[in-house]
Amino acid sequence: MDLAELIISSKRYLSCFDYDRYPSCFQAFAAECGAFFETLEDSGTAQAASALICELERHRAALSRREQKRAAEEEKRVMALFLAPAAARHSECARSFAEALMREWNARYPRNTFMLGDYETILKGFDANLLGLPLRKTGAKR
Repeated sequence: MDLAELIISSKRYLSCFDYDRYPSCFQAFAAECGAFFETLEDSGTAQAASALICELERHRAALSRREQKRAAEEEKRVMALFLAPAAARHSECARSFAEALMREWNARYPRNTFMLGDYETILKGFDANLLGLPLRKTGAKR
């Protein structure tokens, strides 16, 4: 499976974006895209990022206008919440790919941009505070 197919099929991971399920879903996603990260070369990260976005656009072309917007939003969320943090944990080359992907996406879709985040920062977003005091949740294994 190539990375575009992985992102398209990984929209199911978006339903896992909660305190209890994100850690395990993230690990599964990172394992799935590990083979792609292994094939990256330092000199080709920008081209790989551009090719990925072009492939996603080709897939969306068959959809209605409304579905295209929804699909682009879901793809962006998968890239921001799963792909970029997985790349940051994998290697410097994969991290460079994620940066190139963000730049290319944001240039093509200035009204639908995303920023890179890492797994730990995203995970901290689930921690709740009340008047500056942390409210500890139970259940998720981090």
